[in-house]
Amino acid sequence: MEHLVIAGFIFLNLFMLVGTVDLFYYHIWKYKLHARPESRYEHKLHMAFAFLMVPLGYFLYYQDSGGYALWAAVLFVVAALGTEMLDVFTEGDSRASIGGLSTGEYSIHVAATIFKVASFAFMFAAKPAAAWDLSSPTLLGTYGSMGEMMALQVMIGSGIVGVLHLVLLHPRVAKINCQSICEVAKCSRFSCCATPGQSV
Repeated sequence: MEHLVIAGFIFLNLFMLVGTVDLFYYHIWKYKLHARPESRYEHKLHMAFAFLMVPLGYFLYYQDSGGYALWAAVLFVVAALGTEMLDVFTEGDSRASIGGLSTGEYSIHVAATIFKVASFAFMFAAKPAAAWDLSSPTLLGTYGSMGEMMALQVMIGSGIVGVLHLVLLHPRVAKINCQSICEVAKCSRFSCCATPGQSV
């Protein structure tokens, strides 16, 4: 079963890497979903998913769970995937004003979904049949220091991302953009610092 756990952690890291690009480049920098009234519900779904990854990371990756703890992991996985489905259903209206999903972001979403679901599947497949019994011990063992470190990165990182989404919902923060930062810093070196009709 160890090779299944290793595969689960590999796909977890791939998902986190792809998800980071999706979050910071597409969601926050390029499209600024938090600042678009029509995209705020989608932004809130992303926030909910990030917060769900904290307990999910603990029950599924930080320790080798069994019994009630394993079923808690199942619950959080179902909740996370359910949130993702709601995200898919809302993207049509959320992205209508910007022409829908770009090919690049759509590809990122497909890759992230494959990596995420593969990771969940491998981790669950590694569980012995006895682990699914509610009378099973909640702690069957550990995945070693490396596994614990990766799980902590997921838990802490997801918690930070969730808080970031929460902060970005504040109206004053949502109004911050590259040009407003440039005005405060009195910078004109970058293209986004230029006012319309002005070259840099």
